[in-house]
Amino acid sequence: MKLTKKDVLNISKIFNLGAVENYNLIKGGLVNYNYLLNTKKGKYIVRIIGDKSPKALKELDLQFKIFEYLKNKKFPYLIPSPLERDNSRKILNIGSKKVWVYEMISGKNFDRPSMLQIKLMAKTLATYHKYISGLKGVKQKDESEKRILQNFKKMKKITLRDEADKLALKYKDYFMEIFDKVKKIKDSSKQLFVHGDFDSSNVLFKGDKLIGIIDFGDSFYAPRIFDVSVSIRDSCYTRGKIDMKKVKIFLREYEKVNKLSKKEKSMIIPTILKANVDFFVWAYVEMKKEKENRKKYMKEMIDLTKDIIDNGVTIK
Repeated sequence: MKLTKKDVLNISKIFNLGAVENYNLIKGGLVNYNYLLNTKKGKYIVRIIGDKSPKALKELDLQFKIFEYLKNKKFPYLIPSPLERDNSRKILNIGSKKVWVYEMISGKNFDRPSMLQIKLMAKTLATYHKYISGLKGVKQKDESEKRILQNFKKMKKITLRDEADKLALKYKDYFMEIFDKVKKIKDSSKQLFVHGDFDSSNVLFKGDKLIGIIDFGDSFYAPRIFDVSVSIRDSCYTRGKIDMKKVKIFLREYEKVNKLSKKEKSMIIPTILKANVDFFVWAYVEMKKEKENRKKYMKEMIDLTKDIIDNGVTIK
C-alpha cells in the first residue's frame, strides 16, 4: 500500500508539520505499512492501516486508550503519541487509505538482543505490566482458539505450489496435535492489557538504555504471562533453540519488578506452544503482506516447536 507525494503533502498540511523534505517506506511489519516522514519541523511515522475491518479499528481505539492512560500515569518509557486534528480525531482518511501519525521515537532495535538488552527488556515489560494493570478491562473469551481452528479448516485442501505449501502439508497434523493438547490448559492468572508482541523489534534502545516501546497493534486483555512467554520465545533463543540461560536471566530481571506465581511460570511453555501454532497457521493462511516470507516464519515456528517438544523443555 503506497503513500503518494500528494498524500504526504496533505498529511503535512492537516497536522501543520511544515515543509516536506522526504519520506520513505520502512521495511517490516506484518499488517500495516509505515513511512518515515521528514519535515522542517521534525521526523514522523505515518502508519497506513492494513486491516480496516470494524474489529481492527476497534482494536486501534484500544491502542489509543492505552497510550493516553500511560501518558497520564507518567509511564517512564516513550510510546507513540498519535497526532490529533479537530475534535480529537486521530485517524485520517487519505483517499482510500486510513492513516495515523505520531512523532518518531529516535532509537535502535535489534534482531538478536544481547544479554544486557534481554535484561532491559524484561525490566521494561515488568514495569509496563505494573503500570497498565491499573487500566481495567473485561475478561475476554480466548478468540485465538476460534481463529486457529478456522485456519486449520482452510488448510484441509492444500495445493502444492511452493515451499510454504509443502511445509503446511507436512506439519499441519503435527501442529493440530499440539493444539489439541495445549487448548485444554486454561490460564486464569492475572489479566491486563498485554502488549501482545513484546520482542526486540518493538523496543527502542539508545546506547545501553531501553528508551521506548512501539507497535501495540496486538494488544488485548489477557493473562500477563502471554507477554512474558512471547517475549521469551522471540528473544531468548540461540540458533533456533530456546536458550535456558537467557530465559532464567529474563525471568530473574522481570521478577525484580513484578513477581510471578508458580502457576504462571508453569504456563510459559504451553503458552509458547499455542502461540507457535497460531503463528504457523496464520502465516500460511492469512498473511497478505510480504507473502514471500511465509516459508521463513513457518520454518521458525517448526524449529522452535520441535526444540521444545523433542527436548522436553520446561520452566519452573
